[in-house]
Amino acid sequence: MLNLLPLLLIILPVLSQLILGSFSIYKPSSLKFTIISWINFILQIVLAFVAFNIADYNFSKQYEQYPNPVRCGMPLVGIAVACFFFLFVLILIIVTQFLIKRWRENKSKRHIS
Repeated sequence: MLNLLPLLLIILPVLSQLILGSFSIYKPSSLKFTIISWINFILQIVLAFVAFNIADYNFSKQYEQYPNPVRCGMPLVGIAVACFFFLFVLILIIVTQFLIKRWRENKSKRHIS
């Protein structure tokens, strides 16, 4: 389970933004979009650090069983790049959902006037 946990932690805020952000756009009285976006953005940064530390712990435990291990850092670089990639994806999702929200608000204002 510890092998999949870093990847799940990195993906969790993106999925949360997709689900809760869409829910807040189409039912605005229940949740505020800005609060959801900020929570997911901060959660992405925090969970990226947690995922990196878990991955580092996994690799250190894996190399403990050998007497003189040569430790490679490329898997940790991959985790770090995945964290930056999903942060970028999260920002794109937030911007897209914000534009959709503004478009829906402008459309409803035009129909009322």
